[in-house]
Amino acid sequence: MNDGTYSVSQYPLPGSPGVRSSIHDLAMSSELIVTTPQPVYVLPRDHKLHGGHFYAANEWSEWHYWTAFVKDKNGREFALFYGQMPIGYNAETGNYAMTAQTLSIAPLAENRTVYEMFGWKNFAAKYPADGTTPADFHYSFSERIGDNSAGWTSDTIYYAGSETWHHHMRSTDPSKIGMDFRVHLGKPGYIPRTPTGIEEEGFSVNGTYNPQTMFGLSYYYIAPNMPLEGTITFEGETIEVTGSFWFEHQWGNLRTRAMHQEHNRWRWFSLRFDDGSYLAFRHWTLQPDNRHNHIQDHFCYVHPDGNISYGYGPSVTFTPMKSWTIPGSEEQWNMEGIVETPWGDYYMAPLVYDSLFIGPAGNTFWEGPLELRAGNSEGPVVGRAYCEQYFQPAGGKPATRMVPEQDLERERPYAGITPGVTLG
Repeated sequence: MNDGTYSVSQYPLPGSPGVRSSIHDLAMSSELIVTTPQPVYVLPRDHKLHGGHFYAANEWSEWHYWTAFVKDKNGREFALFYGQMPIGYNAETGNYAMTAQTLSIAPLAENRTVYEMFGWKNFAAKYPADGTTPADFHYSFSERIGDNSAGWTSDTIYYAGSETWHHHMRSTDPSKIGMDFRVHLGKPGYIPRTPTGIEEEGFSVNGTYNPQTMFGLSYYYIAPNMPLEGTITFEGETIEVTGSFWFEHQWGNLRTRAMHQEHNRWRWFSLRFDDGSYLAFRHWTLQPDNRHNHIQDHFCYVHPDGNISYGYGPSVTFTPMKSWTIPGSEEQWNMEGIVETPWGDYYMAPLVYDSLFIGPAGNTFWEGPLELRAGNSEGPVVGRAYCEQYFQPAGGKPATRMVPEQDLERERPYAGITPGVTLG
């Protein structure tokens, strides 16, 4: 078991009463801010995608990110990965520079993955025809960039009143993969992904984060247990499945190119244990040997009883034990190894070794399902995981930076400097 520093907080406190009902506004002075709450994020409002002048830069990125294990009525198992990601915000057009989506389906008994990954020409955000709350939304995507002969369409609909998400992605070509799901919120609900709900994007030795512009920072929350039912389309067959999604939502001006900030080099982990616990952590890595930067590493652990622990540092580590190559990439992939935690050690091995994704911009990453065993590679199976290895140049591939560059590193706030005041 790892003996590293174990800095942890508990959330929520069992049996604790609500806080806001006991708070009264300060009435002593009109010079105090007494009416404007400033939480890190507000749900369900912030389930929506974001945009606007604050995010008008290539640094801007956001994603709704879903991974799942599902079964059909015969017990056949599939691993799923679905994500939608606006990249860059163009102030001149009032729209995203590009909206990308990825869908992959892996039949686990066959040790392979089939995926689609592309950008959309058309993105529409509208209110659902049957919506009931201001937080409801309907996002519609159409016309694939490049070859659209397969007639792709995609929709995401959210209903806050019932905490239900609908996902639909289909092609007019029946041989293509697709999905149609209803997704519900399960325990522990939506929780901060980091101790603060904010993630520092990578390692910065010169303090180039800027909270006034969210430069190098992101908002971040997850829901590790979201039961689903619906259908997948796989190789011409429509298959009814059930299972559970792990949902992540992250947004901010995070695709920075700042010196010393290797924000685009990481290993990401989402572990789902059979005892009902969940472990999320990320390891930022530094060149040239991709060693861990434990200063920025962080974890979130949902205990079987529902309590949640957070921490930084080397309390949770991953040590690769095997590397391999995959045609289409020169990268060494090494997502098999030992996970050491304060709650036990686990051996993690891919269920599909070729989980390589190659994006339209030439970016490559590994995103795949894995099996967890207690102690070592011969231990009993205790859960599964979805993990990612993503090593890219700072700022991302040049082809993904599509709007004029801006300097958000030390930019002044959009409001807050008194007119006429010169700063020395």
